[in-house]
Amino acid sequence: MYERFESWLDEKLEEGLPEHSQAVNFNLYEEEDGFSIQLIASDRFDSEDDEWACYELYSSGEDIFFYENEDGWEAAQTQAIGLISEYLEKGRFAGTLLALKGIAAGFIDGDLVYIYRREAEE
Repeated sequence: MYERFESWLDEKLEEGLPEHSQAVNFNLYEEEDGFSIQLIASDRFDSEDDEWACYELYSSGEDIFFYENEDGWEAAQTQAIGLISEYLEKGRFAGTLLALKGIAAGFIDGDLVYIYRREAEE
């Protein structure tokens, strides 16, 4: 499944993120027969206030990554975070993402899980 996710995310990042992007969030959705991931980029980031993820500069919109998980939403969230983390280790555009201030994932109506936060610059 990682290869499918990698291909999907590569396609989204191929043209780069908008110039003023500060962070990305992977919105998770529970679907009737599985789960889906949507990528958004925001011009804001505050790890103390999840509202930054509501300010979208970019969204993959309806172009989502769908996956099956029959073990419930918590397992599906863990699985999504695993895919994102693996991409950050070896993905083609990992450097693009790691140059941002933060990377998070979470269900649209839940709390964000922070996967990466860049240390504050002196």
